[in-house]
Formats: sequence, C-alpha cells, structure tokens
Amino acid sequence: MPPRIAEPISVLEASLAEAAGPACPSFKIVVPSTPSSVQVVRRVVRAWTRCHCQLPADQADALLVVLSELCTNAVLHGHTDAFDVRARVPTTGELRLEVDDKTPSVSPTPGSPDTDAESGRGLLLVDALVRELGGTWGFSADGARAWCVLPALEAAR
Repeated sequence: MPPRIAEPISVLEASLAEAAGPACPSFKIVVPSTPSSVQVVRRVVRAWTRCHCQLPADQADALLVVLSELCTNAVLHGHTDAFDVRARVPTTGELRLEVDDKTPSVSPTPGSPDTDAESGRGLLLVDALVRELGGTWGFSADGARAWCVLPALEAAR
C-alpha cells in the first residue's frame, strides 16, 4: 500500500491548484470500467470542485453522490473496458458533468423497485439530489452518455 500524505490537501489537489488560475478548468478522464474507478473519479472531481470551483461542502458532497451513481451505472451497464468522465463550466455559475460508457442503449429512467430490493434506486437518488440542487440531468439520445447540469450557487464567478 502506498504511503499516505498527512497534509490536509492531496497531491492531486495541489497539482490541480497549481495547473490553473482562478478559473474553473474543464477536464476529461478515462478510467477502467471497474468498481474501484468510481472512487478514483470521486477523488478527482472532489479536488476539482474544491480547488477550482470552490463549491460549498454540502453542494460538492451532493454532486459526488450523483457522480457516483452515474459512474456505477457505467460500470454495471456499459459494455466497454473504460468510460469517460468530463467536467466543465460551460457558463458562469453552472457545472456540467458527463459520464460516457460508449454503450448505446435505451435511456434508463428512475424505477420503482420493490421495498425489499437491494438495488435499483440509484437514478431515483440522482433525480432527487439534482432537483434539490436546482439542476437538470438526463442521457444523450443514444443512451451512452449520462449528464447533469447544476447551478454552482457559490462557485468561482
């Protein structure tokens, strides 16, 4: 196991902070389609929102839950070895995240799982959190890319 850094900011956060100025830069990462990649994506997006977008902790936490659900769906339902995650600020005060598993399919919708079901609530959670944050979400026409757009209420403006 690699040694951990004891400082309150990770090496990734420090690198991101040095790489850009005061603006919130866009990025794209490609990760293996494995369950452990979801945690990697969360760390990268957490660093991005913390260092560049300066989101309040509660807004960033909700965004990470949404992202985790969308990435988990890419891992479970995608049929490729990797998936892409893109993050950008297309307009001032707005954040856009995209998860692309490159697997065209019928666009999923939030389901109604049985009360004893152990899964099937991810998109219900995405829908509730995105609405609570005042955003929108959905899938590309071919169903391969999930996206969400959230107002960055306190983001760097």
